[in-house]
Amino acid sequence: MSATLLYPPPGSLIDGWQVSKALGDGGFACVFLGEKNGRHRAIKVAQHRESSGDLKQTHARTLRELTALLMLDHPNIVRPQGHGLAESGNLYLALDYVDGWTLAEWAERKHPTVREVLGVFEKIAGALSYMHGRGILHRDLKLSNVLIRKSDGEPVIIDFSCATYTLAEDLTDAGLPPGTDRYRAPEQFKFLREHKDERRARYAFQVADEIFAVGVMLHELLTDPRPTEFRPRFDLNSLALPPPPPRLVNARVPAELSDLVESILARDPKKRPVDTEALRRELAELRASASAEYDVPVHSPSKQRDGGPPPAALAMPSTPQSLKRHVAVFERPRSPVWWRGGLTGFVTLVFVALIWSFSTVDRGPSAEPRVTTGPRSPVTTYSAPPKTAPPAMSPPDSSPVTAPGPVIAAVSKEGSTVKTPPPESPIAGRTPRVPKKSVAAVECASLSLVAALAAGCPGAQIRPEAFTCPAGAEEAMREQLHWEYGERFSLHLDDRQSAWDEVWFTAGAEVVGVVPQGLSDDRQLAVAPAGTRFYGRAYYLSDKMGRADGPALVIRYDRVKLPGQADYPVCVVHEGSVVAFKNGKVKSPNRGAGHAVDRWP
Repeated sequence: MSATLLYPPPGSLIDGWQVSKALGDGGFACVFLGEKNGRHRAIKVAQHRESSGDLKQTHARTLRELTALLMLDHPNIVRPQGHGLAESGNLYLALDYVDGWTLAEWAERKHPTVREVLGVFEKIAGALSYMHGRGILHRDLKLSNVLIRKSDGEPVIIDFSCATYTLAEDLTDAGLPPGTDRYRAPEQFKFLREHKDERRARYAFQVADEIFAVGVMLHELLTDPRPTEFRPRFDLNSLALPPPPPRLVNARVPAELSDLVESILARDPKKRPVDTEALRRELAELRASASAEYDVPVHSPSKQRDGGPPPAALAMPSTPQSLKRHVAVFERPRSPVWWRGGLTGFVTLVFVALIWSFSTVDRGPSAEPRVTTGPRSPVTTYSAPPKTAPPAMSPPDSSPVTAPGPVIAAVSKEGSTVKTPPPESPIAGRTPRVPKKSVAAVECASLSLVAALAAGCPGAQIRPEAFTCPAGAEEAMREQLHWEYGERFSLHLDDRQSAWDEVWFTAGAEVVGVVPQGLSDDRQLAVAPAGTRFYGRAYYLSDKMGRADGPALVIRYDRVKLPGQADYPVCVVHEGSVVAFKNGKVKSPNRGAGHAVDRWP
């Protein structure tokens, strides 16, 4: 019996388990809530990739997950309750059904205090220590893979699809093990860079990688009031820029906790806690602190409920992929001369945007009253995290200006701080006039990188980063999808907007393209059938950025999902005409062609 992808409707049976509803759909399995003899279980069905042509390899990962889980028995780790074969031939696991929220949902719904967050992460670290003591590595720790059980508030680590254990067979051909890029430690990308010409090089995943992933989870909960929102975020594993100290983004974070998170996210793995047991002890020590600042909600509950604008520092576009993935997959050179020369300008612009964006972050219950504008205290760079709460920096409002304008700080090439002089003192009884250049500097500093590039801000006159393909894209396009370079796809560029009209694209925003129905191109139907979805990001190019052919909307799609199949990393680029550009948004027809490429430009 050949295994196929299984999407049973509610009420159907999986080896006697009656399906109630779907719980999730990942790259290696689909999960359903099943009921049998009054028992409820999470039924995880192996998701067969038709293009692999290897049924045993498809199920080998599920068998390895089962083996790892059978070696574990911990209250904060999901437990296996059985396994078998579905009617389609797909292997399935029956697991504990955890009725709960993901970590991100819990943080938004329950508004936990700093102490409560530490209690949860202390138990997560304890479970990981237990797991690592048995030679098992999870390898895909993230906010969505930890559930907080509604009945008792206990954290439960789930989804061991990417897990491995001592002497387990290697199932991955790529340089890096399976996992989620945002939570990967920076040394993984460094490994790819150093071994880009070694096709058989494989990264050895370590406990230090798991500790870094825990640090990313903790940093996100401490700095982002709405972590479930789908939007670009500042990469915490950039090879070029260290992450901002949590206390600099959110003054409610105690200084000692901020320091610990910084050590967990250290670029050098030797500077992180030596193992997860050491991490658990440090978390427990902080949780036991008598300081009242640990009993304050991490974020303002009203800000979480109302869904106000997120901190600009966390809503910035991710670190350029050319800094993270410019290695490993394609053998052609990855680093154009213009990018190497523009790195200093990029670093400067990011620092300016981050420093200004911190003025919009919630400063906690002790924040000073909002003022219009005025002299600001010196801004501390990332290399020197503050030990005390930074001064409140509130965004401008419509009140009369009664003090000199803001001082915008930037970091020069040598690392010194350069300040723009404040405007002259105002005449009594008259609202001061801020020079246009100062206004432009403030506006540019508050923009995201891509929007600043599009707006022609000073210091931003470099082209957007070269598009390099994500890890595994070449192999996926060649081996699984059977695409050739130059393959053309007719697309609705963003399926969330009107299909055939001219629509607005926000520079730097994520888009979802789809292959429309009713195509007459038989070749296209063969390579990308109707309903195929492409996931990517929009960019804007103009003659100011070195484009000779006039302004253009550029969309880079780096992930695809064909109907009935898993997600694959890809490299597909669309370049289309621009009708209008305004305030960081591009107006363009919501239709066009995408082309499979090995890099761009």
